[in-house]
Amino acid sequence: MSDQPDNEKQIWTHVQKKIKEKVTSQQFTTWFERLKLIRFNADEAYVLAPNSYCGEWIENNYTDILSSTLGEVTHTCYKVKLVTESKEVKEPEPSVQSNEPPPKEKNRSNINRNYSFDNFLVGPCNRLAHAAALAVSESPGTAYNPLFIHGPVGLGKTHLLQSIYLALQKRSGEQKVLYMPCESFVNHYISTIKTGDWDGFRNKYREIDTLLIDDVHFLANSQSTGEEFFHTFNALYTCQKQIVLSSDCPPEEIPAIEERLISRFRWGLITRIDPPGFETSVAIIQKKTAHLNMEISYDVARYLAEHATSSIREIEGTLTNINKYAIVSENKIDLDFVKQVIGRPTKHRSYIGIEEILGIVTKHFGVQLSQLHSKRKLKSITLPRQVAMHLARKLTNLSLEEIGGFMGGRDHTTVMHADEKIKNLRKQDRNISATLRKLESTIKKQRKQ
Repeated sequence: MSDQPDNEKQIWTHVQKKIKEKVTSQQFTTWFERLKLIRFNADEAYVLAPNSYCGEWIENNYTDILSSTLGEVTHTCYKVKLVTESKEVKEPEPSVQSNEPPPKEKNRSNINRNYSFDNFLVGPCNRLAHAAALAVSESPGTAYNPLFIHGPVGLGKTHLLQSIYLALQKRSGEQKVLYMPCESFVNHYISTIKTGDWDGFRNKYREIDTLLIDDVHFLANSQSTGEEFFHTFNALYTCQKQIVLSSDCPPEEIPAIEERLISRFRWGLITRIDPPGFETSVAIIQKKTAHLNMEISYDVARYLAEHATSSIREIEGTLTNINKYAIVSENKIDLDFVKQVIGRPTKHRSYIGIEEILGIVTKHFGVQLSQLHSKRKLKSITLPRQVAMHLARKLTNLSLEEIGGFMGGRDHTTVMHADEKIKNLRKQDRNISATLRKLESTIKKQRKQ
């Protein structure tokens, strides 16, 4: 048929549109955007990849998406064949280097100059992490190597990593220090797949004295990037170069990451940052308000500490909003004004009911609430039941007896056993750990709505 090429072009445009809805924009741009449909035969569809690496990666990871989407569009079951050369396609391959150059060094633009050690408020929740970071800044490569800092979002991990960077830059201009979010490392790796400049990629990370990588859990589910980071880690460590990493969870809880990377993360010091206690929150609020040139009384600071979230980042956001409204309205920042600005106290909005937890757990595991209440001991029911009791124990102020009452009239020893069982599983099973983190994130998002 003479119109067949145009028809295939329309089909492929529709296929790519649907794929774009199924994957992230980064995945689409990297792996799917430059694919071309060459031709069909009776039961096969030939797709041209821009290079052999791209073709191999798609074949190993995305053929299901390609074949299923092609089936949706054509209503025919085709087996996808990835090729890198074809007589049917005579067009020169687009110049990747001209269209999408490798990322330039943006290290300095990532640094917040206010994130110095002098501006970091130390309390019981972060004392060890701060001391370790300070030691690294004074003696890189010898104090704690690697240093792995983990904890929930917004508690100061980025602040400490950038404090190390600023301290090393200030003390010695000869020190080659690189700070970057792990996502930037992953993006650089992906762009290097396109450009092929592996020498430039490796030299950037291996010819430095200190490497600071934020949010290293972004390596999860990316085997090839993880392998490259593994070799980078080994090269730096062998030369006694300092490595500092941060994550929202300890190494063993990062989902789908290689055991050999976990092992290396454990070679140095692993330290956790916890949410601040009441006294530390008051001190943080007072220090932040002084930095913003806000005048507040101790009573206002106490009120904010009582009702503010446990995230330091969100505390900063609350203070910024209060300061903004005070300037616009020309009001004094007293207790009545603060109550008016923040509205209903956060701790009431933050209350988590066990009914919410049960609803989210049953939906995730696909079980009925009546099954959690029942005495049945099938594994498909026992696990979500124990997870629900563990989350209720962790996220609510209910007593053991009260939780047991919500779980079908179980006694407090059953709740204690379930809590301990899930805690142990979380340490041993990365899939369980990832599931728990996902459930907790869902619960906390719902709490804020």
